[in-house]
Amino acid sequence: MKIKQPSLARQLLRQLLPLMAVIIITGAGVVYFVAHREATVAYDRALMDVSLALASQVEITGNNLHLQLPDIAEKVLLIDGYDKLFYRVMDLKGKTVAGNAGLPGPTMPFENGKLYYDGKLDGKTVRVAALLSRLNGAPFIVLSAETKLKRDWLVGEIILAMLVPEGLLIIAAIFMIRRSVRNGLASIQPLREELVRRTHTDLSQLPLKDIPEEIYPIFTEVNELLTRLSKSLDTNRRFIADASHQLRTPIAALQAEAEMALRSANPDESLKKIVLGTRRITHLAHQLLTLSRLEPKQIHTPKLVDLAQLTKNAADRWIPLALERSIDLGFELSPATVMGEPIWLEELANNLIDNAIRYTPIGGIVTVRCGRNANQTSWEVEDSGPGIPSEEHERIFERFYRLDTSGVDGCGLGLPIVREIAHSHNASISIENGNNLGGALIRVTFPG
Repeated sequence: MKIKQPSLARQLLRQLLPLMAVIIITGAGVVYFVAHREATVAYDRALMDVSLALASQVEITGNNLHLQLPDIAEKVLLIDGYDKLFYRVMDLKGKTVAGNAGLPGPTMPFENGKLYYDGKLDGKTVRVAALLSRLNGAPFIVLSAETKLKRDWLVGEIILAMLVPEGLLIIAAIFMIRRSVRNGLASIQPLREELVRRTHTDLSQLPLKDIPEEIYPIFTEVNELLTRLSKSLDTNRRFIADASHQLRTPIAALQAEAEMALRSANPDESLKKIVLGTRRITHLAHQLLTLSRLEPKQIHTPKLVDLAQLTKNAADRWIPLALERSIDLGFELSPATVMGEPIWLEELANNLIDNAIRYTPIGGIVTVRCGRNANQTSWEVEDSGPGIPSEEHERIFERFYRLDTSGVDGCGLGLPIVREIAHSHNASISIENGNNLGGALIRVTFPG
C-alpha cells in the first residue's frame, strides 16, 4: 500500500491561511464598522432634515397644533425610490396631531433636541429621527421614519466589496504558495534523477549547486552520510581482503599437514601440527568475529564495572598459559570502577594479557594493574619483553600488523580489538617503556 506523503505546500497553507483569514476578517470588520457608522450618520441626517421640514410646517391656532402640508408637498417630501417614509407630529402627551399614529414615540431623553432610534411599525423595523421643537412656547415632537432597505443594501454592498477582492486574494495566495513551493523545490529534481541513475556502489557526493538555503543542511548531511558509508565499505573491503589473506596461509598449511599425515606411516607429528594449526585458525576466527561485532557496537545501557574483579576473572583464563611459559603473572589491583559493557571490557583485558604473555620471553614477568588517580581510572599491563619501538606505536593498532618478532604466534588483531573497545568507552590508550620491568607498558585510561 502506497503511503501518501505530506505536502509542503499544504502544510504552508494550513499555517498561513488561518492567519490570513484572521487578518482579512478583522480588516473587513473594521471597514464594515466604520462604513456602516458613516452611512448611518448620513442617512440619519437626511431623515432629520425631513423632521425639520415638517416642523417648519406646523402651526398653532388657539391651543391646537396642526400641520399645514399640502398633498403635493407631502408626496414630494416622502418620496423615496427604496424605502417607505412615515411621519408623525405629536404633543408631549403623545397625542397625534398629524401623520401615522402607529409610529413609536421616543422612550429616551433628547440630546440637543434630537434623538435617533430603531422602532417597529406594522411588524417592520424602521429608523426614526425625532425632533423636539417649540412654537410660541408650545413644545411638540416631530417624528420622521423610514424602513431600512437602503441601509441593509449598503451593508451588503460593503460586505460584497470586501469579500470579493479578499476571496480573490486568498485564491491568489494559494496559487502563489503552491507555485513558489514547486519552483523552490525544482532544484531538487536533478538530485532525484541523479540518485535514480546511480548504482548501489556509487557513493560519490551529490552536487549541491542551486539548492535552497532552507534544505541545504539536509543534503550536506546526506553527503556526510555517503562519505561515512564509503569509508565503511572501503574498510570492510580491506578487512575481507586481509582476512582472506590471513586465513589462506594457515588453511593451506593445515591441508599440507593433513595430506602428509595421510601418507606418513607415523602421523603423530603431523597430527600435532594439525592441532596447533586448528587452534591458530580458531583463534583468528574468534578475533575476526569479535572485530565484526565491535565495529557497529554502541553501548546503550552502560553498567558499573569493577575492574579489579573483572581482572581477577580474566586471570583464571591466562594463568595456565603463563605457567606453561614460566612467566610470573602478577596483579596489583586497587579499587577502580567504570561505566561500560562488562563483556567488552573483559575482552579488552584478555587481549592485552594475551598479547603481553605471547611477546614476553620464557621466564619473564607480566604485571597487570588497575586503580584510580586524579579523577581518572586506568587499567594497564606491563611486561619484561623486548618493548615496542616508538615508531611502531601507531602501526601496532592496524589490523593484521605484527611486530617482527620471530617465534611469536598471533594474527595481528588483538590490539585493534583493544582500540575499538577503548574508543567505544571514550577511553584513551597509551604505550610507554615500562620503568619497572623494562618492556612495554600499555595503559587504558577511562574518563571520570
